[in-house]
Formats: sequence, C-alpha cells, structure tokens
Amino acid sequence: GRYVLELNWTTQNIGETVHTQPGMKWVGFGNMLVEFPSTFQTMYFVADVKTRCSGDEAEVECFEVVRQPVKARSLDGLEMSVAISFQWKLTPKALKPLYKILGADLYKDEFVRFARSAIVEGCSKFQADMYFTNRTEITAVLLERLQHNFNQPERGLDVDIKDVQLREVDLPDAFDDEIANTQEQMQEVEVAQAEREEQRISMEREMLVAVEKVAQVVEEARGFAEKVRVENVAVVEQTLNRQRRKALANARIVQNFDEDPAPFERLFDLMKVRAMEQHNNTRLLVNL
Repeated sequence: GRYVLELNWTTQNIGETVHTQPGMKWVGFGNMLVEFPSTFQTMYFVADVKTRCSGDEAEVECFEVVRQPVKARSLDGLEMSVAISFQWKLTPKALKPLYKILGADLYKDEFVRFARSAIVEGCSKFQADMYFTNRTEITAVLLERLQHNFNQPERGLDVDIKDVQLREVDLPDAFDDEIANTQEQMQEVEVAQAEREEQRISMEREMLVAVEKVAQVVEEARGFAEKVRVENVAVVEQTLNRQRRKALANARIVQNFDEDPAPFERLFDLMKVRAMEQHNNTRLLVNL
C-alpha cells in the first residue's frame, strides 16, 4: 500500500491533500506523485538479513531499512554490538511535515539516527548480565524509547512503532568467558544443592527408622514391665492366700488349746504323737 502527495512541478510545492485510497489520480501536466509506504515496514540493525528488496533505495518496492548492528554500552560500561529490528509505519497527518523537512528520500536516514539514539539510550539502562537473563524487560524499554523518539507531534513527527525484536547481543569475549564460567559454577552449585538434598532425605529416612526402633524398644520394655507386674501381683496374692490359710489354721489350734493350763506343752506332745504315728520305720530321723 501507498500514501501519496501531489507535487506541483512548476512551484515545487506539495498539495494540501494526502491521498490514502487506491485508484487513478489526475495530477496535471508535469506534476507527479510522491509515494510513501502505508503499511508497517521493518528496520533492521543486523549483520546479515534477507530483505524483500535488493537494497537499492531507488527501487519502488524497497521501503525496508537495513543497517549494521548498533554499538552501545551497558550500564556497567561494557561495549556491545546489538542486533535488533522493529516495525514502523507512517501516519497520513505526518507526511507533509516530513516531506517539507526531509523530502521523500532522506527521512529513512534520519529514522536510522533516531532509532540508534533510542537503542543506545535503552541499552545503557541495563547491566550486561541482564541481556542473558531478562530480555523481556530490555525489549519493553527499547520499545518505549523508540516510540518516544518517533512520536513527537510538536516537531511534525508521528510514526507508529510496533514490535521490537532483540536478536543478538555481542559482548566482549572476556565477558562471554566469564558468563560461561559463571553458568558452570551455577551448575556446580545446583549439583551440590541436589546432593545436599539427597543427603538430607537419607538422614531423615535414617532418623525415622531410628524413631521407629526406639518406639519398638519402648513398647517391648513396657510389655516386659507389665509382665513382671502381673507375675509379681500373682506371687503376692498367692503368698497372702497361703499366709491367710496358715493364720486360720493357727487360730483354730489356739482355740483348741485355749482352756488348757499348759497349751504349748500339750501341743508339743500331740506333735510328738502325730510324728510317731506317721514315722517311717525305714528312716532314722523323725519329721516334726
């Protein structure tokens, strides 16, 4: 698609109308139409890219802009080469001011200058390591700076900027080596953390086994103590019953000899008689 302005050959002035609709236009003898793109175009800052045209700015279909990567510095002062691309689109109301200042050909070079300024400023807000860890935030800042530089209505500049692609960031070799070393160290830290976690789990497992073993020992000790208590209670009961029976027997004996003037002598006599009656003639001793 195209936007066009009418150029009067005699006065070399631009007409008041910006033609945005397709169709045949009557411009008059010697007059001409100055064309501008009406769709989003891409500006590349890359070392090598396939474009839709040969790169000849005189080519009618060539509105793409291709330049080398931008030299910038990070917040911590490292020099870097930034490969980036973005999409831009002219607005109809900005065509006449743009043509009056830069014509139909020079505006692309100025756009390159505006873009480089925005990219250098945006890159200077981030430390070098963030280009490996947080490209989303960097891309958002670059888009904001580009939109700021290309949207200045008070100066007759109104260009829509959409979608920024941060392609490559080339940092010094020493920094790249240090990044690789840092990543290696981080991997070692992750391995060490994994090993520590494995050891922690193993120790927790051993502790759980030990706790269960202690619980088993305690339960066995409680069982043994209960067994001893029950046996002791049985022995005590048996002993008390035996002593009660003996006490009852002794009480009956005392009742039998309570009226006798010499109860103990009579008791001993009876014990002698009982012993002689139950004595076994084959033995020498008598059991009293």
